[in-house]
Amino acid sequence: MNRLVDVLVVTSPGCHYCDDALDLLDELAQAIPMKIRTVPIFSDEGRSMIVRHKVPFPPVLIIDGRFFGYGRVSRRKLEAHLAGATTGRQVG
Repeated sequence: MNRLVDVLVVTSPGCHYCDDALDLLDELAQAIPMKIRTVPIFSDEGRSMIVRHKVPFPPVLIIDGRFFGYGRVSRRKLEAHLAGATTGRQVG
């Protein structure tokens, strides 16, 4: 049974990688049940994610509470990870 995947995206104004990541997530959300939440990089939570995961630039993707990646998002890697997350399978 598919479950809802929780996706947190730390974003920055004018960030093309952020826009691309959100567009990709919106597209994938048509087939994969997920809740997408965005957090500004300059918020307390956004700064905390940047420091905690030691990333140099946004976007930062946290899926089900676990760091997925930052910067330019690989569609293939994200699709595989999300498909595994909905079924409970761990994907690299």
